[in-house]
Amino acid sequence: MNKIIVSLVLFFCVSVSVQAKEMAGITVKDQITSANSEVLKLNGMGLREKLWIDVYVGSLYLAKPSNNVADILSQPNALRIQLDFVYSEVTSKKLIKAWKEGFEKNQSKEKLQTLQSKIDRFYSFFEESAMKTDQYVIDYVPGQGTNVTKNNVLLGNIGGEDFKNALVEIWLGNHPADKKLKKGMLGLK
Repeated sequence: MNKIIVSLVLFFCVSVSVQAKEMAGITVKDQITSANSEVLKLNGMGLREKLWIDVYVGSLYLAKPSNNVADILSQPNALRIQLDFVYSEVTSKKLIKAWKEGFEKNQSKEKLQTLQSKIDRFYSFFEESAMKTDQYVIDYVPGQGTNVTKNNVLLGNIGGEDFKNALVEIWLGNHPADKKLKKGMLGLK
């Protein structure tokens, strides 16, 4: 009987470890179901650091896992970027400044002009500070656009694959917010 109990406990522990990954005290699932019922797999996760301070854990979920940015941007499937904040507080001003830098470093001036109204709408979702334990989820759903939620509350939707790609490039573009975070989200570390 003891062998059976030990076997069940070991099986349960192994099952749990297969179902989730942990980083900086944040546990994320190995797979999720998107708003359009696509199964998305954890492609990778990384830690956003600023001046040696842990800010958030960024996780990337894809229908078809890949470590190639061009492939990720061209996939017609749903995707999710999940940001789990671990720092005590990141002000709205700092969040918007970081997003702005990410857009500007990875997009041409012409592209930014084309996307400006969508980018401004995205900034409007960050009127409050991000506090430790806050979770932002950026879900792209083909044909519907990009949904942004904070702590499971929908902040809004922004249409267009062009916006989704520009947003994803903040983390995965040629000039990412954090190179280690990019590697982690691409599953390269």
